[in-house]
Amino acid sequence: MIVRFIQLLVFVQLVRGDYHWPSPLIDQLEGLLYEGKQEGLPDRVVDLLAQLNGCIPQDNNGSTAAEWIRFAYHDMATHNIDDGTGGLDNSINVGGDLEAAMFDFIDFPNKYLFYSDVTAIGVVLATVGCGGPVVALRGGRIDASSAGPPGVPTPDQSLDDFIESFRKQGFTQEEMIALVACGHTVGGVHNPDFPTLVPPGNIQFEDNIVLFDGTPQFDNAIVTQYLDGTTDDLLVIGANGNSTLSSDLRVFSSDGNVTMQSLASPENFASTCATLLGRMIDTVPSNVTLTDGIQPLPVKVAGVQLAPGQDDTLVLNLTLRLLSNTARQVTLHWADRDSTTCASGTCSASPTNSALVTTPLVGALGLSPIKYTFSTPIADTSIGTFWFEVDGQVENNGGSGYAIEQDRVLFVPGRSTLGASFTIVAAVRNDSVPSRVYINPYQRDTIVIRTASVNLTLDASIPPAAGYNFYSGSVFAQDFTFDLFAEIDGMIYEEEFRDTHWIPSEFS
Repeated sequence: MIVRFIQLLVFVQLVRGDYHWPSPLIDQLEGLLYEGKQEGLPDRVVDLLAQLNGCIPQDNNGSTAAEWIRFAYHDMATHNIDDGTGGLDNSINVGGDLEAAMFDFIDFPNKYLFYSDVTAIGVVLATVGCGGPVVALRGGRIDASSAGPPGVPTPDQSLDDFIESFRKQGFTQEEMIALVACGHTVGGVHNPDFPTLVPPGNIQFEDNIVLFDGTPQFDNAIVTQYLDGTTDDLLVIGANGNSTLSSDLRVFSSDGNVTMQSLASPENFASTCATLLGRMIDTVPSNVTLTDGIQPLPVKVAGVQLAPGQDDTLVLNLTLRLLSNTARQVTLHWADRDSTTCASGTCSASPTNSALVTTPLVGALGLSPIKYTFSTPIADTSIGTFWFEVDGQVENNGGSGYAIEQDRVLFVPGRSTLGASFTIVAAVRNDSVPSRVYINPYQRDTIVIRTASVNLTLDASIPPAAGYNFYSGSVFAQDFTFDLFAEIDGMIYEEEFRDTHWIPSEFS
């Protein structure tokens, strides 16, 4: 029998009305979408997300947002609608500046969250972060085990080749025209890729790139400038009279400019791009089923952690996010592990602090979330369930409460240490003796894989506290996460990490 306990990063969102906390994959997708910065993500990733503001090119690879959208298209373009293979499944053959985008996403995937889902999130954040529409996201993509065939047509190919390539990807000729326009509203033509179009010295923003429409924002200038003849898109005007690489011109004009004229309306351009970019990231192999759309919950729990503190007490840490930052009276309540409610006031706590959540996506949706942090000691009878009272209204996970399903084995981050190796400390209740305490690590390479189990042994150097004995063990791996287990009287108790947290790249 396995008794599961959800630890560290646990995020709540609305998928359907029947959602209940926790749901590992959806929790993480929702957190990345609507909060951006999360516990457990390295500062490099936080800084990277901030680069999207304004979509200004940041380095010699140009705009981060443009790279993310381009990366996703190149991955999706492996799709073959005729046999249902390929799509957004991390089967991309990476090369050139696409490697920068792949590295941008490397800190996110784990045993629940696949690389291709992170790639899809990148499109959503890049689009709205540049002032574009909100692209709907679904989750559940599965990474391929090997690279797929290239599917992106090269600029020197014929119009018929383009139409056939997009047909295999699942798009009509008119949708091809619009999707190219949506993709080329950000970014530009790079000198390393097109040295005959962008010679050294013909640069903008001190970068070796000429923007498609002169603006870094997600707008329909790519359309209006094409229609009025003022475009600087080098894939339209070519260079030195050479039209071989004028692929945008061939695509845009292929239906007599009918589609481009329809996109001259900013509103139609935005809605069309939202639809087509959504379809692009939802293009997956036929044997993959995606979740419903990810929408934020009004009430969301995160960072749930129960562990012995330094002063012989158990400490419960968590955060609560509400979608409105209006003045509120928020209280955390809990019952002990026997499901009995404590005397009035003895099993409740107020937040230790609060902070506003501000991201381009929540701003575009008109949301104003606020996150409350709780860190409270609890009695040595432990805890079985918790809930909240918000302005006199009970919030209890749809009526079932937020359950702590076991407290027999707990990870203790405050006593774990990072040095030449990572020393993991676990707490096991001292009313029983475990026959084994161990972890199953997960390491990240090109995919996330489970590695050999590591046993933890009783650590006599740490005095018992809060009714727990302490076990420790060292892991010499790089960049890993793990699940923690204790076998007691023939039962296996598990503390399962369902988060984006990797050790030791970032440990808190």
